[in-house]
Amino acid sequence: MGLFSRKPEPKGYQPTDAEIKNAAKKLNAGSHHDAYDLTLHSGDYRQQTAMRILGASIDED
Repeated sequence: MGLFSRKPEPKGYQPTDAEIKNAAKKLNAGSHHDAYDLTLHSGDYRQQTAMRILGASIDED
């Protein structure tokens, strides 16, 4: 057990699937504001949230 081997717990908000789908739908409609706000609110989960939104926007028909 090393002194420096511990990683801090990530801080931030993990959005629900419904929030991701809503942001993806609005992104496909041409508005990036909800996706941007949700990503900023996610803290350490920013990259994961952005990828989830982009993935959902591709799947959105």
